[in-house]
Amino acid sequence: MQKRTFNPVFNAYLIYVGVAIASGGVALYTPLIVSETGKNFSGFWAASILFGLNLGRVLGSYAGSRFTRFANHPWVVTGNILLEGVALYCMAYLHQAWGLALFALLAGLGSGMSFPGLKNYLLKLRDLDQTSLFSRLAFAIRIGLVGGYLTASWVPHDSLKLVFLIVLITFIAYGIFMLVAMRDISRHETESLTQLAPGTAGRLDNSTPSELPAQASIGDVASDVQVQAARLPMMFYVSNAVFWCFAVQPMIGFSLHIPKYTPQLPVSTPFWLGALVIIFFQIPISKRAIRTRDHFRFLQIGYACLFLSFALMVMFGRHASMVVASAVLLSFGQVFYGPSLDVLTARFANRSAADTGQLMSRQMFYQSMGNMIGSLVGGVLFDLAQRVHLPSLNWFLLAFASFWMMLLSKNKIPELYREAGSRVPIAS
Repeated sequence: MQKRTFNPVFNAYLIYVGVAIASGGVALYTPLIVSETGKNFSGFWAASILFGLNLGRVLGSYAGSRFTRFANHPWVVTGNILLEGVALYCMAYLHQAWGLALFALLAGLGSGMSFPGLKNYLLKLRDLDQTSLFSRLAFAIRIGLVGGYLTASWVPHDSLKLVFLIVLITFIAYGIFMLVAMRDISRHETESLTQLAPGTAGRLDNSTPSELPAQASIGDVASDVQVQAARLPMMFYVSNAVFWCFAVQPMIGFSLHIPKYTPQLPVSTPFWLGALVIIFFQIPISKRAIRTRDHFRFLQIGYACLFLSFALMVMFGRHASMVVASAVLLSFGQVFYGPSLDVLTARFANRSAADTGQLMSRQMFYQSMGNMIGSLVGGVLFDLAQRVHLPSLNWFLLAFASFWMMLLSKNKIPELYREAGSRVPIAS
């Protein structure tokens, strides 16, 4: 029988298509379930669904960082994808607000444990450029979101069972696409190691990375001491959490600000614009970062975009055109920041012989933590601004904090990153 040729591009696009389909499912149900919960119960319980979802992602990411099998085994990753889909489908049959929040937590748990595995398998496609891998991943997510939002605009709000059935189908498709790609990638990885060290194939599934022979490296993962030393500095993770805490604010802030101060502007406009900006500019901009210092500059530009976005809201928040400009700048911040952070994490893992899946899990843990805290803080800051009769107070606080992080991203964070890398013993 003719040996099947491994095609990394085909496997990458299997993953991208699966992610796009699942993202469409997420965009389809989120506005509908939040709207219906707010109508039938309260705004607090509507927010609890998003909070539970992000809390689950935090817990799932933490589990993924402690138990690397969650990010390395194809069937485990697929099982976590299906956990998210089934938990979401069950929400269509729940009639208590606390039940919706609980199953949102379960869905987030599946998401938090599966997404680092997705990134880990993308990074196994070593023949492909890492920057392009992550920029295309972000592009696929945005394409899915736009499709989901478009679908949500005509699906009847009282047909939640139909909505969540469609969501379940999207996650089943996502799981199948991922499983096919991951098994092919794993097969190729096994064959490559066998060629480097004949006789090791039978031991691969039952051995830990440190048990592999020296011939298997680049795949030789260092000792436990080296892996522990390879952790990124805490400031790098905190920067990730803070960025997404700020970036998620307008999901709350714009939704509350627009009806009160710029009612002539449709409330969905910032979200449509945000998705389209990322779709059109993500790949062209990401390709411009090649060297490590380019990616650090992109982190700083990402924070600068957030600062300008919030500053516009402070000064011109009552003008619809400025709200639109603020949304565009916010999206550019995500275009610059997200893929570059992924690339820097991957490069650190490569040079330090660290477990990439573990680092990606830890990175997503902090990102989900930022989203979770930001979802709550956005509403609190808006309420605070109304109570003290300073409508721009919430935007001012965000602008000030973004400016401070922009300064840290210029010197302090790159310095800590380089110092951490220089202290790590590199596997030969």
